[in-house]
Amino acid sequence: MWIPYDIRGSLKAESAAETIRLSRADESVRDFLVGFFVRNPVTQSWELDIVATSDGEEITAPTTGGQMLPLRLYGNDSGKLSEVIIRAPASSAEAALALAHDALNRWVLRQVVETGRGMAIAGWRIADNANDARWRCTPFRPSALQLNLATQDPLDADLMPVVELFQRARNAPDAASRMLAAYAVLAAASDGLPALAGAVGADFAVTQEMLIHAGAMDHVEEFKGLDLYALVAALKPQHDRLIAPGGMLAALGDDLPRQKHLARLANLADLAAHRLILSEMRARRQGATTAAIPGAAPNHVAEARGAPSC
Repeated sequence: MWIPYDIRGSLKAESAAETIRLSRADESVRDFLVGFFVRNPVTQSWELDIVATSDGEEITAPTTGGQMLPLRLYGNDSGKLSEVIIRAPASSAEAALALAHDALNRWVLRQVVETGRGMAIAGWRIADNANDARWRCTPFRPSALQLNLATQDPLDADLMPVVELFQRARNAPDAASRMLAAYAVLAAASDGLPALAGAVGADFAVTQEMLIHAGAMDHVEEFKGLDLYALVAALKPQHDRLIAPGGMLAALGDDLPRQKHLARLANLADLAAHRLILSEMRARRQGATTAAIPGAAPNHVAEARGAPSC
């Protein structure tokens, strides 16, 4: 089962609906507490290679606009930084998150340069203590899958490069890399890559269910019902924005709203690539079964690929 690994586009309420409503109706500027979980993208541990105590240490960090915010750094049982809590004055949870994320992201980037280590923001919690409202956005911790390994067919050699691209999308710790890898699969299919001929021949369309899984329901009107070619065209501007002239990666410096937008569309591209590859594998199995039945119609997909039909 495909699951989204990047859910920055969503903010889940943890308080009662009426409490959340009252907080959103409150337009006064007040202090929000925003707690950030951090992650080492190399070890996948929810900690950074920075010494911190469980009691916390308070520092200040500037936002892009020059506002100074207090950051309190907390360590885990191993003595490494695992959570940062920021007090941010704002009139809404979203505004507080944007302000606090800006300050922490600038600080984390500074530490990446200072240490040469991999560092990332993994998720966050928000508290509006004035209205007793809470929200969170934390990564999924999927359970282990029970697979019937004995029934799996080997992966065909011509599909391996395509699946490796999808693997890069699944393994990517950031939305930009996920978009680049997943879009490559979609573009290859739309350009007529023989290895994906069976998937392209199937009825592919972006469904509401796909948008829900990708956390991209904000884009229903834009993407629902698109076929493969229309989806590639719709994602192309976002993909091209990541590439600078000369084919180099673009240095973007996106703020949190743009990061959220990219995360949602990268999730959708990732999911669509997964659906295409599964569709191709189903088409191949069906073709092999049909070809094995005496008197059955030939496997035109396999023949078009230049491969035997069974």
